[in-house]
Amino acid sequence: MENVALKTYTKKERNYYLFGLAGQNIIYNVIGVGLALYYTEALYVPPGIVAVLMLVARLWDAVNDFIMGAVVDRTRSKLGKCRPYLIVAPMLIMVSTIGAFSATFNYNQNPALTVVFIYATYILWGMIYTMGDIPLWGITALMTESEKDRTKLLSLARVCGAVGSAFPVLTYVTIVGLFKNTGVTAIFPNAGAYGYFMATLVFTVIGSALFQLVGFKVKEKIQPTYKESNVFKNFALLKQNKPFLQIMLSGILGSTKAMIASCSSYLILWYYANGNEAETMFYFAVIGGGYFIGTLVSMYFTPALLKRFSKKDLYNRSHLVSVIPFITVFVLFMLHLDTILLVSIMIFFAGALHGFPNVLQVSMIADSVDYLEWKTGEKADGLCFAGLTFLAKLQAAVAYYGALLLLAFVGYNPELMQNYVAAGGIAREAFPEVMIALFSIVTVLPALGSILAVIPTWKYSLSEKEHAQVLNILNRQRRQRELESGEAGLTEAR
Repeated sequence: MENVALKTYTKKERNYYLFGLAGQNIIYNVIGVGLALYYTEALYVPPGIVAVLMLVARLWDAVNDFIMGAVVDRTRSKLGKCRPYLIVAPMLIMVSTIGAFSATFNYNQNPALTVVFIYATYILWGMIYTMGDIPLWGITALMTESEKDRTKLLSLARVCGAVGSAFPVLTYVTIVGLFKNTGVTAIFPNAGAYGYFMATLVFTVIGSALFQLVGFKVKEKIQPTYKESNVFKNFALLKQNKPFLQIMLSGILGSTKAMIASCSSYLILWYYANGNEAETMFYFAVIGGGYFIGTLVSMYFTPALLKRFSKKDLYNRSHLVSVIPFITVFVLFMLHLDTILLVSIMIFFAGALHGFPNVLQVSMIADSVDYLEWKTGEKADGLCFAGLTFLAKLQAAVAYYGALLLLAFVGYNPELMQNYVAAGGIAREAFPEVMIALFSIVTVLPALGSILAVIPTWKYSLSEKEHAQVLNILNRQRRQRELESGEAGLTEAR
């Protein structure tokens, strides 16, 4: 079958997209790293209440994300399907993120009002964030007709997303500590709450400015192809997309993998930094930095490895092998051999092995968009990428929900631990049950998630050969529609 000339993005568009994605990840990881800590360490909300909040918010996201995906798929404008939302969303996300850290009271002062505040602001933030997140990923399916270019873009997108994530993950808690140590409270209930607000303000303004670039600078190359239909019919399309359903189920079963990135801040704060936020940067740089460097390296080289391995094999094997470094770290802890050097080496390998699935997950979802268009004639990229953003938020929720429930079970009390440390105590010695729980959260549970994640994809249904055939057919059909449209335009002009 003869190949056709393919439309694709320019280098400038690629770069603007990557900067924007990095900015969006800065914002997302302010929430990912800081919000649960802010609730428990500054507002003194019991971990069990925070865990239930995360669960409730994700149940709503199960509906909200896919509704937004359907809305994007039905959008028609001169700017395209995704760009209108990418122009508006960044500023709204900035305001809602800062607002989530703006409580002027804490749980000890007003329990009911504090609970209402965290529910209202967090659920609102999730809805507004979805408004930008789904179009941000969905536009990748509209920027190029080339599978090769798309794979490169998605690989670089994951790299730049990780770079954007690294800034808050490695430095956010330290910045909070520096503001906290000024002793300023302003309108906030304590210096800690002031520290979280100021750190969030700094990171979120920077992230939003970068995120805004995508809406202004990136153009869509592929026109919508499906006929207008109702929202319920759009949802029914997903039942016909077997590869998409396999990836979704894999992501759901592997949700505890997110605990290594989402919940390591608790471990570093209490086990290594003894409760002092301002002293966490070294440990975040050595341990967290190792994880991110490993992730960056593997994500960058994923396209090259795909020349030797299929997506299915690389996805499944990297998941299974990642169990080894996770379990090794836990064993080192139990044997009191958990030196910074050994732990950072193992965490580096864990990050490297998790980098491959991070790229492949979004690449395989993008492939499933093509598969569905070939099978049904409808390009539901908004709905399919709604699955990606839903998975990201579900995994973060499972990470925090499971972690906070486990911490509540072992009697985690941050205010008690803060007072003990302030009196000269060492938290890792006085609270051994909490430390075992923390190490289990960031090692044993991610290892379990890595095993479960391969069950749905062990017999993945869309091979590279099949996808290449599908994509070539689609591109030929697009050229035919463009030709017919051009001829129709000439006829009208005459």
